[in-house]
Parts: sequence; C-alpha cells; structure tokens
Amino acid sequence: MPDANRCHASAAVGRRDLLRWAPAWPLAALGGQAWAQDFPARPLRLVVPFPAGGPTDALARLAAEGLASQFNQSVVVENKAGAAGGIAAEFVSRAAPDGLTLLVAGQGLMFINKPLYRNKKLSYDPDTDYAYVGMLGSFPNAVVSHPDAVPAQTIGDLFALARANPGKISYGSNGIGSLTHLTTEMMAAAAKVKFLHVPYQGAAPQMTDLLSGRIGFAVNGMQSVLPHIQQKKLRALAVTTATRYPELPDVPTLVESGFPALDLPVWFAVYAPAATPAPILDRLRSALAAVTATPAYGSELAKRGAIAVHVPIGSSGALFARERGLWVDAVRTTGATAD
Repeated sequence: MPDANRCHASAAVGRRDLLRWAPAWPLAALGGQAWAQDFPARPLRLVVPFPAGGPTDALARLAAEGLASQFNQSVVVENKAGAAGGIAAEFVSRAAPDGLTLLVAGQGLMFINKPLYRNKKLSYDPDTDYAYVGMLGSFPNAVVSHPDAVPAQTIGDLFALARANPGKISYGSNGIGSLTHLTTEMMAAAAKVKFLHVPYQGAAPQMTDLLSGRIGFAVNGMQSVLPHIQQKKLRALAVTTATRYPELPDVPTLVESGFPALDLPVWFAVYAPAATPAPILDRLRSALAAVTATPAYGSELAKRGAIAVHVPIGSSGALFARERGLWVDAVRTTGATAD
C-alpha cells in the first residue's frame, strides 16, 4: 500500500464515509500501452490466507467469477492458510509483479500482525510490499450473549453487569490479538468496564463453548451467529458497524448506543505486489470496482452476511492510515502479543 504512508486521516473523512457504495469506475485509459491493454494474457490467482469454505473464501470466489467475466480469462482462488496469514502474504509479496497474483487481506494481515509480532520479523512487510487494488466487502460483527450465562437484554445491561461484577463476565475470542479480541477490549475500554478474556484457537471451539454457555458472550462475525440468533440460541446485543444490519433491524449499533468510535466493520481487500506497473493496477482496479458495484454481487454478499463496499484509490490512503492507527493502538493498549 505505497500511498498509505503519504496520506493522513482527516477529521472530515470518517470510516463510514469511505466504506460505502459508490458507482463503478470507468475503465482507465492506458495511453496506447498495448502490453497493458492485452492484460491479462494468462489466468489470474486470488490468494486467500484462510482455508476454503469460510467467509473470506466466499468473497474471493464471488470476485473471481466476476473478474473472469470482465477479463474473459480464468481467475483461480488459491487457499494458503497458516502463520496467521503470513504464508499467503509472503507468497504474493514474492510473486512476479505482473498483476496475475493477488492477495486477499483484511485488517489482521495489513495492520495487526506487525505490532502483534513486534519482536519477530514478519516474512512480509504490510507497509511496503503491496499496492491496493480494491475492496471486496465488509462484514459486521455482532455482540452476542448466551441467554442463560449472561442475563442481559441489551448492550447497556451487559455493561451494567460488568460494572457490578468487574472481571467476572467472560467472553471468548478467536485468539490473542484477533479482531474479535481487540474489538471486545476496545468496547470494554469505551464503556469503562472489565471483562474476563477466554482466548481460543480459532472460531469453531469458541462458538462451541458460547453455545453451551461456558462463556458469557463474544463478538463474532454475522455469518457465524445469525442462524443461532434466529433460533434464539444466542441473543444479539449490538452490531459493530455504523448502521444496523438489515436482517436484525431491532438490534442497535454500538455507535448509536453512545460509542461513536466503535464503528468497527471487518473488511477484506485485494492487493497486488508493490512493483506492479501502474497501467496494470488501473486495469485491475477498474475491473474489480465494476464487479463489486453490480446488484448481483451485492445480493450474493448479503446472503453471506456481508455488504459490498467501494473505496477508490484516492480515498484509500486516509482509510488505511486511520485503520493502521486504530489497530496498532488497540494492540498496544491491550498488551496483546504473539511473540
């Protein structure tokens, strides 16, 4: 993301202003550069740092289908899980900068891993190894509780219980330094309460204990918790985006509950190796923006608990500077470390 370090967040440019629908860009004019106009001459690869079948993989496969149509060329999704996403990130950082090998990444890879592994050199540099292509989509997280373990009807009730029982209301996360961990601690800090953190090795064991009532609550992806909310196995107390989730219109946001800084969507974007030529990046950005702006893409994302978002290159620097500061500060204040 070469432009991110040169841009500074402005008070007038909020995260909710950037993460929103926007019209598709026109295809960039390439000034007669035939080598770029012929792009891509071979199949593209979207490298996903998670196993197949998860929400990020689903986003990548939807985008791959659309890009294949845009380019009239095959687009293959490759899943390279492991090392907190580092295997995929290193693979793309070392790939030829020809626009044919692209990385799907979110806040974890781009902004959290570096301060989280502060005493260990990463095999990739999120600040210098990549050029931003475009957004794939955004997931709201939900604050959900087990109805028997935590007798809270609202997010205000949860905070009141925590004040009356400091450090005793337990919550689960996907691991130390995960988005679910850091988001919950940011929520606790904003409400001036203390919870008991129970880290897990991933989402699946955490969800098992949440559904059984072994932990009181958790911040989890909407795709994972929505069926359990609808079946009344879990109670939704709030969502972590600035606007309410359409499938849960009665569940308030943390923002409207009095915490304006807690607009914390989970997003995933596409990146190319940093040295990719500008005309190739233009082609990729135009094609991806056209795909994600279609109603069909938005409809498919909605089925998976996500929304399509569009952040053009001119706004990406401000967004990424803000995101970097937000998550680096979250790691610092929680003391989270993976070393």
